[in-house]
Amino acid sequence: KEYRKDLEEKMKGKGMTVFEDTPDLIRVKNAAQILNERQYKKDLETEIKGKGMEVGPDTPEIRRAKKASEIASMKEYKKDLENEIKGKGMEVGTDTPDIQRAKKASEIVSQKEYKKDLETEIRGKGMQVGPYTPEIQRVKRASEIASQKMYKDEAEKMLCNYSAVPDTPEMERIRSTQKNISSV
Repeated sequence: KEYRKDLEEKMKGKGMTVFEDTPDLIRVKNAAQILNERQYKKDLETEIKGKGMEVGPDTPEIRRAKKASEIASMKEYKKDLENEIKGKGMEVGTDTPDIQRAKKASEIVSQKEYKKDLETEIRGKGMQVGPYTPEIQRVKRASEIASQKMYKDEAEKMLCNYSAVPDTPEMERIRSTQKNISSV
């Protein structure tokens, strides 16, 4: 009777309302969440892991791993160099005069090669390098036009700021003299 009385007072006539979180309701929600997680893990196992993942040779991870192995190999080479060669008395240093001379010679040769390539690859194929290229001439012309336009704009602004000089008696005398001379 108590249950029916509570049902009639609280639920009937009000329609379906949201219940408060009772311990049973919380337990059911947790169970549903765990079941969903298990189902997700099961799908992961069968759908993704079961089919295997194909890895191409050009993925960033593969390239990174190759680079790391090259660096490790270079470290091993340098370690062998120190143990095998330097340890046995052969002196290899960067500050010896011969090595400095060789470096300088290599830089000079590199610069000469660069200039030679410039001559043969760029100038030899018809591309002009210098102040006479069409692009540089176009830029110069645009600069001149912009300069002239700025000069004209400045002149117009200055005309607005000045007014004509009023006629003074001296100016009137000169005008009358000019008229007399022209009539003579």
